[in-house]
Amino acid sequence: MDLQLRASGATDKGMVRRTNEDALGFDVHRGLFVLCDGVGGSAAGEIASQSAVNCVMSKFPAEVQGPDDGGSELERVIQTASRSIYHAAEHEPLYQGMATTIVAAYFDGTRMWIAHVGDSRAYLIRGDQMHRLTDDHSQLAELLRERQPTPDELTTLDGVLTQALGAFERVVPAVTMLPVELGDCFLMATDGITKSFTLDEMHALLLTATTPEHACELLIQGANARGGEDNSTCILIAID
Repeated sequence: MDLQLRASGATDKGMVRRTNEDALGFDVHRGLFVLCDGVGGSAAGEIASQSAVNCVMSKFPAEVQGPDDGGSELERVIQTASRSIYHAAEHEPLYQGMATTIVAAYFDGTRMWIAHVGDSRAYLIRGDQMHRLTDDHSQLAELLRERQPTPDELTTLDGVLTQALGAFERVVPAVTMLPVELGDCFLMATDGITKSFTLDEMHALLLTATTPEHACELLIQGANARGGEDNSTCILIAID
């Protein structure tokens, strides 16, 4: 059985921020999807995120050679993007400190390959359950793996990344591969969305969506209704 994709993406600056430092790109025919959440002074966060998206979309091969090379190709283009952002910041004072998270996915016809750096996330909706597929590269996530943080730690460590593209010349993307089933839906989202909902709340909202476009619209509207304190960006991929 040939599996087909339907996808939509949306981004919004939210209710508080003056600019949108998130970026996204996708090509359904190639099965390639990417979103980023930039950080940095001036317009640097916006430049870092858009640069990473452009790099993935332009440098990922039109045809992946080996049947198991989807993950390594995602890792390669993410490394290329990180080096480019790192060296741009070295040579331009206004760009110093710029960096970006990334989550990218590639569908090879039967499997979804996902690679990420930072705290932008990927989820799977399968049947009547929603699963988180990525672990944040953050100080808070590291602490949560050891113990329950104190209230002060929750506040001070929130959003402090341990990895981001451009913060270091080399990063270590986490790569996941998942065999795809008919009816699966994959959600990719920045923390403007993921911090606005619990997993159950997000799942309940997505169950009311009629199309990938509708799903993205509901998520962004919901994040803004809860304060919209950050930029919000998402991609929803449906497997038919």
